[in-house]
Amino acid sequence: MLIQEKIRQAYVTALAAHFGLNKEKVDKAVHLGVDGNWCKESTLEIHCEGEVPNASDYHDMRQYAAEFGLDPSTMGYYCHSEQWDKVDKLANKLIKEQLPRSPKYYHEPYNGGVVSIHHV
Repeated sequence: MLIQEKIRQAYVTALAAHFGLNKEKVDKAVHLGVDGNWCKESTLEIHCEGEVPNASDYHDMRQYAAEFGLDPSTMGYYCHSEQWDKVDKLANKLIKEQLPRSPKYYHEPYNGGVVSIHHV
């Protein structure tokens, strides 16, 4: 298996595990950078359509306070980028198990529907 494919599989596994997604559907969304349409300079290009959440999604949870009988001032914000940091951490752990000398990888939102994965 090529090094890039091992990295791709680590991100597929990490995304499916962290967000509780169907691994087969996630597999179809994760592309090698050179195979993608948007960020060819990246290691991976992840299309955030269907189940995979985009890293730039931002939610103001205060709007849901009344629904749950809570004070809006006690509610905060939820950003998927924080969750993607956890995906990066898990993916890097999986990558290091197979490729001990590999650099670390991180996500970067490319646009509203694509997340780019780069090495540090």
